[in-house]
Order: sequence, then structure tokens, then C-alpha cells
Amino acid sequence: MPQSDPNKKFADESSKKLLKRAYSLSTSDDAKKLYRDWAQTYDHHLETGLKYQGPKKIATLFAQAMTDRSSPVLDIGCGTGLVADYLIEESFVNVVGLDFSPEMLAEADQKDIYCSLIEADLEEKLLIADATYAGAISCGTFTHGHVGPSAFHEIFRVLERGAPFACTIHSHLWTSAGFDQALAVLENERVMSIETINDESYFDGESADGKFCIFRKI
Repeated sequence: MPQSDPNKKFADESSKKLLKRAYSLSTSDDAKKLYRDWAQTYDHHLETGLKYQGPKKIATLFAQAMTDRSSPVLDIGCGTGLVADYLIEESFVNVVGLDFSPEMLAEADQKDIYCSLIEADLEEKLLIADATYAGAISCGTFTHGHVGPSAFHEIFRVLERGAPFACTIHSHLWTSAGFDQALAVLENERVMSIETINDESYFDGESADGKFCIFRKI
């Protein structure tokens, strides 16, 4: 009978503890402390320990919505660059990363996959001109203790007309945090249109716990 690997079991338990900590965040400062501590092992914990499939799924969805691979794309809440890894596989060549954690950005910078990196908080006004980007993507940003629906106004402001925005929104927060209402208002105000909302799982083998969405700036 094959022996189980105790190191793998420890890694899986460690990954689950960090994910539980991420889902219990209540303030921006708590989030900054988490990602400061998690930055160097983030990729390993999520992809190996937890079999995180969200970045690949949302990158594939985005690639279907944006055929121009050369125009600038903003990776919102980019972290260490897991989404951009898949965007590169999809032949995108002009990806800019944005995150509020300097430690996570430092890890992303080492991968040499971004044209540039921006340290910024989505809860505040972005120092980015209107209509700068031809597309935007985000995975894992709109979840427990992270960014709320108020950030959508700034995101759509920095997008060109016709630009797609692909993002994940945790299902548990869809109604309770007001994402459904905020998106309905933006749609009614003709800021954007809703193209796709799929119920999918973030992690391989788990039940659907996320809304995988495509919106388009009008």
C-alpha cells in the first residue's frame, strides 16, 4: 500500500488555515497583514495545496471576450501574478498588474510577466486616467473581507468603451454584500452591460462557490 506523504498533508493543512484566515478578514489592514505573511508561499499554497482553478477559468473566459491580444489589460488585485500567468499563455502581451500589497507585487515582479505594476487600493480613487485600458480582469478580489462593489465605478472609469471586464465574485457575498444591486444600477445607468455570469468553483473538486462574470463597458 502506498504511503501518504506527511509533508503534503502538512502543506494542505497550512493552505487551508491561510484560506480560512483570508475568508475571515474584516478590515483592509487585516488583509495587508495576511498578504504580507503569505506572499512568498502564496502560489504553492493555492495551486498545489488547494488546487486553485479560479485564475485559469477566468483567464479563459476573458480570452473569449477580448480577441485583441496587444492592447493594454489591467489585472486588478493581481497578487503574485497567477492570472497573468494564464493570460500570457493566451498570448496577451500588454498586462499591467494592480494590487495593494507591496509584498505580493514584489513576488509578481520577479516573474517578469507584467509590463508594469501599480500599488493602489481599490477602495480609493485610482490615479489612472479615464479610458486607459482595453480590458480588465480580476480573480479572488471580490470575496470575504476584501473589496466591495463600490470599486466597480473606478474600474469601469478606467476602461475604454467596449472593453470587457472579467471577474470572480464570491457567491456568498453576491446578495449579502450588495453586488447584485450594484451591478443592476450600473446596468440601468448604461455604464456597462452584463454578458456572462457562470456559477463555478474556485477549487478543483469543490462545489460552485463563485460567480464568474463578463461585463462590458458601454
